[in-house]
Amino acid sequence: MSSPARRPRLLSLPLLNLASALLLYAPGFAAPQTGPRAPAKAAPTWPLTRPESTNYAETSRYDEVVAFMKAMAAASPGIHLTTYGYTFEGRPMPLAVIGAPDATAAAVLKTGKTRVFIQGNIHAGEVEGKEALLWLLRSIAKGERASWFKDVVLLVSPIYNADGNERVSVANRGAQLGPIGGMGTRPNAQGLNLNRDAMKLETAEARSLARLLNDYDPHIDVDLHTTDGSDHGYYLTYDPGGSPNTSKGVTSLLRENLLPAVTRAVKAKHGWDFFYYGGASARGGERAWYGDLDLYKPRYTHTYFGLRNRLGILSETYSYANFEDRIKAAYWFVEEIVNFAAGNGEAIRKATAAADAESIIGTEQMVRGKLSRFKEPVAVVLADTKEERNPYVPDRPMRRRVNGSERLETMPHYGLIEPTETGTAPRAFLIQAPSPTVPAANAAPPAAPGPPFGPPRDPATRMMAAIIDRLEAHGVRYFKTAAETTLKVERYRIESSKVEEREFEGHKLRTLTGAWQPGEETLRAGSLVVPMDQPLARLAFLLLDARSDDGLMAWNVLDPLLGQNPGPQFYPVLRTMETIAR
Repeated sequence: MSSPARRPRLLSLPLLNLASALLLYAPGFAAPQTGPRAPAKAAPTWPLTRPESTNYAETSRYDEVVAFMKAMAAASPGIHLTTYGYTFEGRPMPLAVIGAPDATAAAVLKTGKTRVFIQGNIHAGEVEGKEALLWLLRSIAKGERASWFKDVVLLVSPIYNADGNERVSVANRGAQLGPIGGMGTRPNAQGLNLNRDAMKLETAEARSLARLLNDYDPHIDVDLHTTDGSDHGYYLTYDPGGSPNTSKGVTSLLRENLLPAVTRAVKAKHGWDFFYYGGASARGGERAWYGDLDLYKPRYTHTYFGLRNRLGILSETYSYANFEDRIKAAYWFVEEIVNFAAGNGEAIRKATAAADAESIIGTEQMVRGKLSRFKEPVAVVLADTKEERNPYVPDRPMRRRVNGSERLETMPHYGLIEPTETGTAPRAFLIQAPSPTVPAANAAPPAAPGPPFGPPRDPATRMMAAIIDRLEAHGVRYFKTAAETTLKVERYRIESSKVEEREFEGHKLRTLTGAWQPGEETLRAGSLVVPMDQPLARLAFLLLDARSDDGLMAWNVLDPLLGQNPGPQFYPVLRTMETIAR
């Protein structure tokens, strides 16, 4: 799989130190010369990214990314810069907005255009998306993409995991083919994986992203990665989010239209093959191309996007292609996604609006699933790899794709998720308001009050506060009952409650078994109601259902009440099919 003869125009630029990016590079910036024979203006000189200026040995640091973005905004009046939050260590998270009068969410929404959000560097060792998005901003500043912005607003976030980006080491991702000068870390500064935090929202970065989604409401959301090491013959693989709970209209538009169009365009223009994320193996008892079962869980950002009724796309450039080719693959992938958005905006907006309007009340929603196969086998591109010594890290070989070793092999494709267990979406989920406490006559005096902004000490109050915090951060609507209300409800009687022995992302995940039982409940005033007649109902269901393996129960948010009392245990979230007045 050798590099194609055609190369992007971006790579033929004169060498220029990135520090010069703080200057202006726009045509006509220099004062015009006077006199009868003033020479023609010199062509503008454009800055190089750090990979380009180091022959692809190094990747851009945070300050360089911000400087490059500022230079492009200075060169183009159409590029507006803002920030949308902060990292754990307090770095502002930069965002470029193109196609709107300014960078505010109000201005972006008012355009009525198709909104496309693209983020790079969620894993800061996977830096190709970051560099590709800088190329994209340069191309826009040069005026090469003007036709896009008749119908599209771009929201570009090149460096999502900025803290991890600064922890550069030549030993990070040692099996990856460059950059030889090192790259950042997979987790953020807290040691948490940002691509496992979309549901529990324990990082400043994930909360900043959720705020961006609530404010700007992009129709397409793209998350750029690089593989961890599966062998195959594709420069880039992709995934549209595997949850069957995603609106069928959104999934269909991705699988049947957008991704095939992007794949065809890249093949026709550049000769490179893209395909669905996965790898060839016999792990399931037959040799096949297997996707990743876990990707149906909305802790993964692109699946989270889909459960918000938007077109969520994961891309993974190939770890064993060289650094330059990985940047090119990400760049061309993004380019063709935006081309599709510019030409199919009405269909995209209709599909997302329809998903927002769909009711899931009374429908079966998946809470657990398994990989299943497509009907037809596929011809998969495979390639061998060979090892190449890393000159800076002893005993850490790097791997390289062997040029010319590509071959096709036809095999089954396991890339769909089939439900193995479902739950019924209610009209509303309910959380009983904490009981008012009346101290006994001989009770000990109350303890000294805690910090004014600390967590409540009462377990029920603490749990309620944590639930409300997550709902608000996600943008899920809720309200509290104004008066005591008696309703027909279902309570989940717990038969077993298991906590994993091994810690994952700072948690020991909990699993419940049991069954929903009908009954009647009198809700106290101030009880929490999460109605399911709202656009984010799919997300709310997986946050609150008793069997969800990626909800608040699984992530221990409900632990203050689970398992605390002797005797029969009930899940502290109820469900009802009754309508509750606000």
